[in-house]
Amino acid sequence: MSNSTRNTLVLAVILILVSALVTWQLAALNKKTEAARDHNRLAQASIDSLELQLATIDSLRLEYELQQAMMGQQSKLILGEDSPSITYGYLLDIMQWMKTNVNFDFAVADAKEGQATYNEYILSGKTRYANLLNLANQIEKQRLVMTVEDFSIGSEGTAQADTVSFSMVLRTHFITGGPDATEIGMKAVDPAYTAYPLFMPRISEEMLPWDVDPALLNVEDAKLIGISRGMAFFRDAQGIIRILSKGSRVAYGYLYKVDESVGKVVFKLAKYGLEEDYNMLIDSE
Repeated sequence: MSNSTRNTLVLAVILILVSALVTWQLAALNKKTEAARDHNRLAQASIDSLELQLATIDSLRLEYELQQAMMGQQSKLILGEDSPSITYGYLLDIMQWMKTNVNFDFAVADAKEGQATYNEYILSGKTRYANLLNLANQIEKQRLVMTVEDFSIGSEGTAQADTVSFSMVLRTHFITGGPDATEIGMKAVDPAYTAYPLFMPRISEEMLPWDVDPALLNVEDAKLIGISRGMAFFRDAQGIIRILSKGSRVAYGYLYKVDESVGKVVFKLAKYGLEEDYNMLIDSE
């Protein structure tokens, strides 16, 4: 093989290798270019979306401020949703707003769904008459739609002239689309007139023994009005709703059993020295 032929072959092989290398590099460059173009398109779409949001943020902020102003001017608002924790928290907020404290037991009584949707709760306890009156006044006049369906007040005892026992049945109304409880602020409400006390202590019809706490429920003078979730609801001689559960103390004994299936409770009483069962059925009246 002559030198010229050998040189030609070598040059041809080098040309093929160089061509292959250039082709590979061009293909890789094209892939990178296409990836960069895709990234640029995504970036441009994000920029366009941000520009649209920036263009509408002022109008959205104005609409939000308008809604807040409308909520502030409305005298009553219906919640978007309710639960026992929401209503209980709202009552605590009211008392914090009042800068006072009312001790009460809190229980769920009923719930209704449909055109009029609400949850019903029972508050029962004892407190100073002025505090209770102010709490009822706040519940009635604050923005949240919470209605008082039943309200009973009774004297607590001659030793505490300004203290009353009470029970209150509340309904918290709610509707789809309503505001959240955290969005409803408190408004200034004039305190209730408490200069003239409407309730004064009275002598009990039955003088209880010295070792029986007069604040305990006297089951012989009470009526069983309902049972729910292991809790029994009684109305005492003064019309106050008492909330008891298994083991709760009463005059002369304790609540032994709560049978929701048959609407009956059983007490263990030792009024005459021997422990006896005292059965009570739900009052149908």
